[in-house]
Amino acid sequence: MSYLSELKIAVINEDLKKLEELSKKELSFFSLEEAKEIQAFIKKAVEILEKEKKKTALNMQKIKKLQKFNLKKERCKSFDFKA
Repeated sequence: MSYLSELKIAVINEDLKKLEELSKKELSFFSLEEAKEIQAFIKKAVEILEKEKKKTALNMQKIKKLQKFNLKKERCKSFDFKA
């Protein structure tokens, strides 16, 4: 399968693992038109990765908030003299 075909499939499916594999592969094309098409799909791939990066950062913030909440909850338990 050609680089372009693999790239198209990976972008359409938003397959991050395949995009990573393709980023390590040597880029090959046979015409200027194919090169332009590859360039357009690479731009789309970058957009997908940026979206995923933002999503990951948001999830990390949520995890940090939960960790702080759990830490506060544990501190409160240590001062609970009702037991």
